[in-house]
Amino acid sequence: MVRKNFDRTMVAIQRQLKAMNASIYELGLFHRENDQMLPRFWNAQEIIKSVSWLKSMNFKGYEIFIRPQGSQGLVFFDDLNLGTIEKMKKEGYAPAVIIESSPMNYHGWIKVSNDPIPEDLATAVCKSIAQRYSGDKDSADWRHYGRLAGFTNRKPKYIQANGNQPFVLLSSANGKLAEKSGELISHGLEFLEVENIKKLERQAFLKNRVVNENLKDACDYYQSELYGLEARYGNALDCSRADWMIVNKMIYLGYSEFSIRDAMEMCSPALESRSKHGDNYIETTLINAFGKKS
Repeated sequence: MVRKNFDRTMVAIQRQLKAMNASIYELGLFHRENDQMLPRFWNAQEIIKSVSWLKSMNFKGYEIFIRPQGSQGLVFFDDLNLGTIEKMKKEGYAPAVIIESSPMNYHGWIKVSNDPIPEDLATAVCKSIAQRYSGDKDSADWRHYGRLAGFTNRKPKYIQANGNQPFVLLSSANGKLAEKSGELISHGLEFLEVENIKKLERQAFLKNRVVNENLKDACDYYQSELYGLEARYGNALDCSRADWMIVNKMIYLGYSEFSIRDAMEMCSPALESRSKHGDNYIETTLINAFGKKS
């Protein structure tokens, strides 16, 4: 029998916050249609006091995201199924928090240390986990947002036939240090070493790169590569990921930064959803691809 005035959302939030056990959290309230993010920096008590407001914002179309402020010994994983999570548990990497973000799709946090760890190491551990368990590599970052349980997932593709959106569910919240947390740290250090070598090699290539003036028209090349990716991935194609792959190919072929920028402006599939921030998106992509400081 359900108790009168029992608030499932409140209970889920309290359990999630207790398991994450961070001193300060960053909440991100994201309105997809308006492309607007409202940040909040709150401790657990402030979040609990604001649940009614968060519910009203969720009802108005805002997604409710959360992450610890700073690298807190929790590393993020995304886009796994239950079978893979069970495998993680058997191998000694049981998550501290598991969130069912959409029906039968899970993300969460693994506790690898009781103390904060360097940000680059935290990202490397995230990436090694994504690589090992075929998770979302684009989400493998120490600062990536997860979802706060108890609110609806407002992504259009999850809207049900009756117009409802699925609730984000707290699947598990033991808050415990992973049994083989030391191994995960070691994997992260190894991953970081390999990535640092790749970074140095890329920096050397970019420094000595020569622009080739005799290449196929940049827009034509961009479009042909995009067609190939669309044929391969169909509706599952991540537009930002497609841009990143094509831009890097063009850099290695010898296209100039100007011609790549022009091709992105003409052909990027990601610009449609970034109509208000298209220039910033292109600039950020090129800064990262060419290894320049922002």
